[in-house]
Amino acid sequence: MGQCDTKALFYVYSTQLVILILTGCLSSVISFGISRDTATFCPSNRQQIKAKRKGVEMDFSKYYRDSGSEDFRLGYVSDVEGHWSYFLDFVRRSNVLDWEDVGGDEEIKFRQLVLRPNTYFVYGGDSVDKGPGDIRLCRALVSLKQRYPDRVHLLVGNRDLNKLRFRSELSDFDMARPLEEIGKPFWDRNAKSLKEHLEQVRDNHVGVEDVPLERFNTKAERLRYMLKHTLGCPDTFEFRRNEVAVLRKIYGHYPYSVDHHATTPFLPENQYYDLLLNEVTDDNVVESFEYEINHPQGSLRQYLKYASIAAIVGNTIFVHGAIDSLTMKFVPSLESRFHLPETSPPPFKSIHKKATYQVNGRLIDDVHEWVDALNEYLQIGLDDFERRPNWNNERNSRGGEALLAIQNRPSMWGRSVVCNSYGDGGVIYTINAMEERKQALHIAEENRDPLAFEGIASNVFDPVPAKWLNDHGISRVVVGHKPTGDCPAVLSSIYTGVEIVSADTSYSRRKGLTHNQLDNEFGEFRGPAIVSVEIVGSDEYCNRLETSGILACGTEYSNKYPLLPKITKAETTDHENGTQNDIGDPILGRKIFSGWWVKAKVPPNHYHLCRGSGRDVEYDVRPVAEVMSYLIQN
Repeated sequence: MGQCDTKALFYVYSTQLVILILTGCLSSVISFGISRDTATFCPSNRQQIKAKRKGVEMDFSKYYRDSGSEDFRLGYVSDVEGHWSYFLDFVRRSNVLDWEDVGGDEEIKFRQLVLRPNTYFVYGGDSVDKGPGDIRLCRALVSLKQRYPDRVHLLVGNRDLNKLRFRSELSDFDMARPLEEIGKPFWDRNAKSLKEHLEQVRDNHVGVEDVPLERFNTKAERLRYMLKHTLGCPDTFEFRRNEVAVLRKIYGHYPYSVDHHATTPFLPENQYYDLLLNEVTDDNVVESFEYEINHPQGSLRQYLKYASIAAIVGNTIFVHGAIDSLTMKFVPSLESRFHLPETSPPPFKSIHKKATYQVNGRLIDDVHEWVDALNEYLQIGLDDFERRPNWNNERNSRGGEALLAIQNRPSMWGRSVVCNSYGDGGVIYTINAMEERKQALHIAEENRDPLAFEGIASNVFDPVPAKWLNDHGISRVVVGHKPTGDCPAVLSSIYTGVEIVSADTSYSRRKGLTHNQLDNEFGEFRGPAIVSVEIVGSDEYCNRLETSGILACGTEYSNKYPLLPKITKAETTDHENGTQNDIGDPILGRKIFSGWWVKAKVPPNHYHLCRGSGRDVEYDVRPVAEVMSYLIQN
C-alpha cells in the first residue's frame, strides 16, 4: 500500500460510524456511500493522530465538526485552449459564472460574462490554440477581470506566453534570413527544421519539384510551421480562419471596434453553416495572429496585461504548472534568456541555499511575497515586450525574452511554475515518473543537459514544498497544464498536509471509442469529458474541494472532498464555524493498490479508478464496498 496506511483508515471509518450514529445519520453510510445529508469529515493539517504500520510512522488528522455555511465559493477552469463550445458548457454548469444579455437582436445576441455575488473565479492559463474560440475566450475573460478585479484571477500558461515569439519570428528581418540559418526548436530534438517543413510542403504539391524552396517560404507557411512543429497545435491556423469568418459575419469587419471588446457575440447554431471561410485568406489569418498579440488592444495581449503568474485566495495557491522543490521560493533573473542556458546547472541537492541563485535568480522565503515578485516579473517582461519590438543586434534577445524563458523548462533548468507539472498516466503520481525524475536530475547535473527536464513530473509527496506552503497558511495547490485523464487528478491532503489538484482534462478521450460511441463535441482529444472545479466553505480559509462533470465514458459525477480547515499562526485548527450538511469523501485522491488511484465516486455506488504511465491511461470502476474492504483488510 505504500503511503496509504490502512489501519489508520480503519480508525477513520470506525470514528466516522460513531459520529454518524450520534448524529442520526448511520443509514447514509451503511453501504459505504457518501451522502449529501450527513455531517462533515474534516482533516486538520496540524493536529495529527499518529499511526504506525510495518514500522513506518504516518501522520493522519481526522476531525468531524460543523464547518460553517457555504458563504465562500470559488470556480476554476484551466486549459480551455480556445474550445469555445467547451467553455460555454462549463459556464452552464458553473455555480459561479453566468451570461447576461446586454444587447443584440433575434439573429445575434450580445452577452457579458458575470460573476455571481460573493464568489470568486480563477482561470488557470492556456487560453488559446486548440479551438475556434481564442479571441472570444480572451475577450470574455478580460472583460470579466476588468469588472471584478479583486475577485477574478487570470493566470498565464505556456500557450499564452509563447505567442510573444510571433512579433520577432514573423518580422521582415526574420523572414529574410537564409533557411539554413534557422535551426530546429532547441527544446525538441525530434522536431523538423523550417527547411525540412518547406521541403515537405513542396513535395505535397504535384509538378513543382523544381520550384525554388524560397517560393514556399511565405509568412503564412512560416506561421504554419511554428504552430505545428514548435508550438504543438497543427490545427490552429484553420481554427483562426474559422473564428475570423465568424467575427466578420457578426461585425462586418475584423478586427472589430474596441467598443465591442467588453461583450461576447452569440450566433444561432444555423448561422455557423454559411460562414464564408474561403473569403478569409491566408494573409488575413496571419494578420489576425499578429494583431491579437502585437497590438495593445489585441485579445491575447490584453489577456497577458491582466494576468498573473500566480495567485493566492485564502488557503489555496494557483499556478499553471507546479510548485515543487525546484520552483518553490524561486524568482528567475530578468536577464533570463529563451535558449539552452550557458550557465552551470544549480546544485540540486542544495537548491534552497540562497548562494545558489546569485546569477540565475533569487529566493524569497515568504510565499505571499514570492507570488508578488513572480507577478512583478510578468509585468516587467511585458513592458520589455512593448519597449523592444525587434531583436537586438546580436539576435540573441528580444522584447519579452524573460517571459519566453519562464515558459520553457530547459531555459530555466527545470525551475518554472508555468511549465513544470504534476501527474503522469492520468494520475497525480506514478513510481515510474519518479524514477524518470531521478534520472533526469542526475543527467542534468552530470551532463549539464537542461533538456533532461522536458516532460518530467514533479513529486507530489515531497515534504519540503508542502511544509513551506503549510508554514505560510497554504493547504491546497491548484494547477492545470498537464493533462491528467478525464477528471481532476488529486492528491489527498492526508499525505503531506497539502491537497494538490491537477485539473487539465484536455486529452481525455479514451482509446478504442469511436465517434459513433460517444459525443465528440469538444474535439478529437477531449471527447465528451468536462469538469467543473469549485472550492466551497465558510470562508476562503476553511473550505473543501468539489468536482463535478462528465467522464470520458459519458458518466456524470459530483464529488465533495474533505474539508481543509484554517491553519492559524499557533499551528492549530480554527473550529469556530457553523454547520455544514455534507460529508467529504476521504478516499478520493488516495492511492490504493497496483498503481490505482481513486479519482471520482460515480453512481450508483462505485469508485472511478485510474492508473497509467506517460500517455497510456487505464480506467476501472469498482464498488465502494470492495475498495473499502480491500483497504481495511490490507
